Amino acid sequence: MTTANDVSPLTQMLNNAFTKFDRNGDGKLIGQELENFNQILMTGVAVDDSGRPKVDMKQRLDHDADGAVGRDEMNSTGILMPTEMTDPSLTSLLNYLHAKNDPAALQAAAILELDDSTES
Repeated sequence: MTTANDVSPLTQMLNNAFTKFDRNGDGKLIGQELENFNQILMTGVAVDDSGRPKVDMKQRLDHDADGAVGRDEMNSTGILMPTEMTDPSLTSLLNYLHAKNDPAALQAAAILELDDSTES
């Protein structure tokens, strides 16, 4: 059995973020949930000369091409991210999203900042 102590900080951080972005609690990220989650993945994706990502992480994560990404799909996909972004508390990631200062990143940050005790 895998415990929280057996997984990397990156895996812990991604799972913590996944839980936050899965607003309806169905275990899948779809639509805007997936768009928001994609914002945190941008820290590890190379961009071209125009600033566009070279890799479509949403497509890469969606193994069964159903338009949704489940936790198992996320955990079984190799995701690279700078070490300083992988703290499970999400603090570094929040700082990154705020520094980007674009609407999509700020929306993702707002979701990550929600207090778990106030979520429905």
